Amino acid sequence: MMTNTSVLDKKRFRLRNAAQDTKSSLNMADSNIAVFITILLLVGLTTAENRTQLLKDLFKDYEVRVAPFDTLADVMILSMSVSIISLRNVNEKDQTFSASVWISLSWLDERLEWEAKSYKGINSIQTTSKYVWIPSSICIFNEVTNDKCLTEEKPVTIYSSGHLVYTTSRESTAQCKIDISKYPFDTQICSLYIGNLFVQSEFIYLSSSLSTYSLVYFDRNEEWEVLNAYPRDYTGTGATQIHFDLVVKRKSSYIVLTVLLPVILLSVLNIFSFVLPIDSGEKMGTSMAIFLTFAVFLTIINDSLPKTDSIPPFTVYLTIQLVISGLTVMLEAIVLRVHFSGKSDDETDESNGSLSKTKIQPIDMHDEEEGEIRVRNKICYLVKYIKSKLTAERLDRFFMVLVIVVDLISLTVFLAETL
Repeated sequence: MMTNTSVLDKKRFRLRNAAQDTKSSLNMADSNIAVFITILLLVGLTTAENRTQLLKDLFKDYEVRVAPFDTLADVMILSMSVSIISLRNVNEKDQTFSASVWISLSWLDERLEWEAKSYKGINSIQTTSKYVWIPSSICIFNEVTNDKCLTEEKPVTIYSSGHLVYTTSRESTAQCKIDISKYPFDTQICSLYIGNLFVQSEFIYLSSSLSTYSLVYFDRNEEWEVLNAYPRDYTGTGATQIHFDLVVKRKSSYIVLTVLLPVILLSVLNIFSFVLPIDSGEKMGTSMAIFLTFAVFLTIINDSLPKTDSIPPFTVYLTIQLVISGLTVMLEAIVLRVHFSGKSDDETDESNGSLSKTKIQPIDMHDEEEGEIRVRNKICYLVKYIKSKLTAERLDRFFMVLVIVVDLISLTVFLAETL
């Protein structure tokens, strides 16, 4: 009995010691966490104090109205980066294109240099363009709105090396010379002309080798496909500019399916109106129906065609098809006129001949001679009818071949001019 009691006391003692050890460990962990959080707060406060002190030191004697160069020897090298976000519209009539872009300017201002080690390793700070000098004479020369120059108050990042990066976003609408001679398979080059407005007074050096045109954030357009984007130098008109060229190609599949193929189908139906038999009575009705369909269809698609002073081959092709459809109606009318006029003339001749024979025939004419005359008249009528019918059929075939040739020539010329 005494042995069991001693064993139980030993177990209780061990459990009590384990609980105390666990509690002490938890207390130590809590104290370590508290110390760690305190250290982080102290570091944060120290960093904040250093960043505030850095701003005070940088802008203590800084004059925002003075550029970071004094003479021509102190020319400032300006690098530019343009990132296109979306292509909103290409207007053939107004000769403009609209796009959403990000524009970044980078330059060196030695007055804003500092040693990162002296400020707890701070390598960059952020402010706005209100507190630093920016190249406000940088403008988009072909911008059609009044907001041409980059003068907005935007974020500026200052690095310890003295380099500044000014970034702004714009909804830009710029001039773009659009050539629709190959519509709807056309490719256009639309550019942003960015340069220094005051060439003689501001010593700013621009170069395409220091500039980039990015499509990383570009959101695809439903009508246009972007093929390429690149900057290039331009020194015309006495001003140094960087032309940021955007090469776009029209997505022609929709126009081909909704406009071009229906027009080709209607032109084929024009040819089939010549295949109908002349005596069917449907030739004129079919050609008229196709012509009216052409007229209504071209009226509907007129809004989708580009409206410019120059007439593209596509518009010429559609107009030619409408004219051919109208000529088909006229040619069918000629064929029917030739066919039925010959038939009516032969019937008139036969009736007049039979009447004359009955009136003038001599009294002594035998029945055999009368029968021969009737047979002869029927043969003559049949020959004339066949000739008129063959003449109408020949005209029908000739006109059909003529329309086929004109259709093929017009389609070939159109494709050769646009593809």
